[in-house]
Amino acid sequence: MSELLVPIRSKAIRSNQFNESRAVEAPPEQPKDQSERIESADQAAERLRCQPKQETLVDVLKWLQPCNKSTSGFDIRRQSSLASQILHLLVNDVLPDHWSSIFEGSTKETRKARNLVISVLCNVGGISAMTTRLKVLIEQNEITDNARLAQQQGQADLLKNALSLLELVLEQESCILRVWLSMSASEPNATRRRLLWKELVALLGNGRVLSLASEANDVVAKASSSIREASWLAEGIRYSLWVGKNLVHMLEKVKDWKEIDAEARKAWVQMLERALTLGHVDSIIQPILERTIGMPDQLLELFQVHIMAIKGSAKKMVIYSVLRIVAKATASYPISSKASDKTIAAAAALICSASKMDEEFANFLLQWLSSDGLVQDLSIRRAVVAALAEDFGKLKSALSESLQSFGDKLFINHTPILQQEGLVPLFGYAHRANSRHVSEMARSGPYLNAISNRLAASSSRASLLGMCVGTAVSELVDPVDRRMNFSSEEVTCSRGQHYLRLTKVHDSLGSIDDLRPAKGAAVPQISQNQKRLPVKGTQSSKDSKPPSTESKIISIEEIQSGSEYEDDDLPTYAKPDSDASDSDEDVMVVNRDKPTAPVYINDLISGLRDTENHDRHTLALTHASSLIRRKAAFGNEVLDSTEELASILTALQDKWNLEDFEDLRLQAMIAVLIAQPLEMGQWFSRTCFNGDYSISQRAAMLTTLGLGARELAGYGKDDNALIKFNQPSKAQKPPFPSKQLPPKLHALYAPEAPLTTTSKQLENEILQPMALKAADALSGPNALKTRTFSSRMDVEKKKRTKAIPNALAKVVADGFFFPLTGRFQAHMGTS
Repeated sequence: MSELLVPIRSKAIRSNQFNESRAVEAPPEQPKDQSERIESADQAAERLRCQPKQETLVDVLKWLQPCNKSTSGFDIRRQSSLASQILHLLVNDVLPDHWSSIFEGSTKETRKARNLVISVLCNVGGISAMTTRLKVLIEQNEITDNARLAQQQGQADLLKNALSLLELVLEQESCILRVWLSMSASEPNATRRRLLWKELVALLGNGRVLSLASEANDVVAKASSSIREASWLAEGIRYSLWVGKNLVHMLEKVKDWKEIDAEARKAWVQMLERALTLGHVDSIIQPILERTIGMPDQLLELFQVHIMAIKGSAKKMVIYSVLRIVAKATASYPISSKASDKTIAAAAALICSASKMDEEFANFLLQWLSSDGLVQDLSIRRAVVAALAEDFGKLKSALSESLQSFGDKLFINHTPILQQEGLVPLFGYAHRANSRHVSEMARSGPYLNAISNRLAASSSRASLLGMCVGTAVSELVDPVDRRMNFSSEEVTCSRGQHYLRLTKVHDSLGSIDDLRPAKGAAVPQISQNQKRLPVKGTQSSKDSKPPSTESKIISIEEIQSGSEYEDDDLPTYAKPDSDASDSDEDVMVVNRDKPTAPVYINDLISGLRDTENHDRHTLALTHASSLIRRKAAFGNEVLDSTEELASILTALQDKWNLEDFEDLRLQAMIAVLIAQPLEMGQWFSRTCFNGDYSISQRAAMLTTLGLGARELAGYGKDDNALIKFNQPSKAQKPPFPSKQLPPKLHALYAPEAPLTTTSKQLENEILQPMALKAADALSGPNALKTRTFSSRMDVEKKKRTKAIPNALAKVVADGFFFPLTGRFQAHMGTS
């Protein structure tokens, strides 16, 4: 048989050449269609599944734009299984991977990419996908077993990014309008449009987004070691203001509401009714009322028509909210000033126009004036009375109902006196309209009973109001010689004279234009391209305050007075977008092909191995720990590459003499260990004793095992504060003095030094139990001590408590302790 195998050719291969050929890294497989043009939605989804680069992602987002006509009939705004898959891939997989490169950059390309993401996700399917991801991440974060403690930081980062993405999509005032217009353009079926709008109302108006954002913000705040600004989605007042601004923007932009589009009107009313259940009615109605009053009468009339379409208790909430908001405007002036009379007349005109259009509105006003008027301000009551005085029948009903409440003893004893004053102007208006009716009422039983109860009241102010009402009414209906007169100094005092003058108040209907802001007080419009930058120490509720009429300096320009080339006809241009690469002095050395931070584990491995490229290698090592922790929370990228990552990090050499090389490598190794504590604990233990490594590399493995075990036990933050991974040269500078608390408060709230914290912990754990035991021994023999007995309920409660299994003990024993001790014993036995 040996003669049958004849060698054709032989070649000698040196050992070093064979090793080099084996060490060559295989290029990662790229999808075949990465450079081809997208022709279908299936192809776009396939590219999103194949870990796309940033350029490929931008191409897919451009193809998914609603204005793109080459999508072969596919519309991301229309509900379908393929659209849901694409949105799911974007929200759950692709955008979290590219978060640092797209959402944290400030270049022109990143801003364009963010605008593309907003355009694709600003629909019912996109908002639903983002809220679903929030809910899933919150549920995953509730798992608090020790085996997954390390993944909670990565989960918190993912949750913070998901919340920021939802903020970015919803922050514009035209969000609800854009969703409605996209539904109208993409869905021809009215039934499906109605169902989609119902889902959007459940998400935005029913408080689902608010509740999820609040819970997510709480989780992120607990996981963060520093104080961060709360999300506006998690605060009810700011969120309600956003809903109100979106509704008024929708009311302004949608044309022909009164003629044809009954569906749009019904959708608007449905969103408003559901949003009122959030509990911040004034925050929703205030931006709508301010904008409609400040616009032409057509928009105000349109708002009144929509209010008429609201049913039941929601209309009552809106009407009472309008009264409270108008009361703030009328209460800003002194009562005796001309500006007050002018504002009250304008408010009366607004209320009168609304009551004439809707009879139910007038009924609510009567009910509010007689019993439910909780607004403790006389100005708005004067406006309501002036509005009702146009119809004597309504004025008569208001007077009779208010008179019954005015004489009720419970009303006298428990109602604020400012609310009780609202009856007095009614007598003056009724007397001017029909003096005979007031004369008959002044001799009726309810009126005499009310005055008697007032005079017998224990409150001096209530009795004084009764005397003043009796005197004022008697002056209106009785002759001079038969008028009621109380010989009391209280009636002649300033308060009594104020009550007597209320019957002479006569407010006429003015012009609604007096409620509108001045021309110089218009709110400046903010460009949509302007980036929202959170500033620490500022209150985000400032956006909800009314605009100030004071002038503000927007910019300061230097003007050369001696220039010969001054020309006012030359147009001024805005400042161009800044580019970090333009800061280089020499144009010839500008590097336009700068490496970006890795977003996938394969890119991280390639960057760690590429020791010839300084920028790429440094970026990979810097982002290794955060990327590994983030990817360990979901997917199998880290789980499939843990041993490879551990081998690369353990054998990594400091070729470029980086300052914090050892710290960055140690953090990355700890992140790999935390991703799979049981398997990687055994791997590090085995490699430390059996691998061919140096003393420093073995020490790094043992340090990784020790710090990783402490982080699994929940002592990671204490170790980070004590060890100080960062070098002193890179320590954070102390804040500016204006950003610090006063010395007393700073000493109270400033974080203590790690050594002080450790000493206090040792004192509480070691010295304090010893002191308590010594004090107990000196207190006398145990036989003379009083024994406290627990109640039966406490004993039963302790019996019912289930023991929590210690999952950490199993992981530490099988992955850390026994492998280390066993191999150490075997190594000592063989040496």
